[in-house]
Amino acid sequence: MAVLVLPPTSAYPSDPTALERDRLDVLYQELRGNYKSLMISRGIHRSRAQKQGGQLQELGVRLRALALREASMKAEAYAMLEIVTDVVEHLEDAGDEVSTAFGAYQLGRRSYNGGGSIARLIQAVISFLNRWRTGKERFEQLEARQQALRSSLESSALPEPSQEPSDGQDR
Repeated sequence: MAVLVLPPTSAYPSDPTALERDRLDVLYQELRGNYKSLMISRGIHRSRAQKQGGQLQELGVRLRALALREASMKAEAYAMLEIVTDVVEHLEDAGDEVSTAFGAYQLGRRSYNGGGSIARLIQAVISFLNRWRTGKERFEQLEARQQALRSSLESSALPEPSQEPSDGQDR
C-alpha cells in the first residue's frame, strides 16, 4: 500500500480572498481530496486499533484462564503433598512407638519383667498396622486425585488463537 503524503498547511493560502475563482476551485478540490484520504486513513487506523484491541482482550482472557488453571493445579498439588506428608508423619510416629516398645521389651526381658512391655509392644504393632492400612487407603485416594488432575490437565488444554495471514489489509 503506497503511503500518501499530505501537503503541509503552508501550501494553502491563509487568506483566500485574494485568490481568483479558478485557483480557489483547484485548491478546494485538493483540500477535499486530502480530507477524503485523511478520513480513509483514519478509518483504516480505527479498524486496526479495534482489531488489536479485540486481540488484546482475547489474550487477556487466555492469560487469566491460564493463571487460574495454574493456581488450581498448585492448590491441588499442595493438597496432595499435605496428604503424603501427613501419612509419612503418622507412619514415622507409629514406627517410633514400635521401636520404643521393642526397646522396653528387650530391657524387661533381661530382668524377667517383660509382661507389661510385651503388651505395649503388641499394642504398638497393632497401632502401626492400623496406621499402615489408613495410609494405604489415603495413598489410593491420592492416586485417584492424581489421575483426575492428569486427565483434567489433558482435557483443559487451552486452544491456540486463530491465525489469519496479515498482509496489512483489513478484511
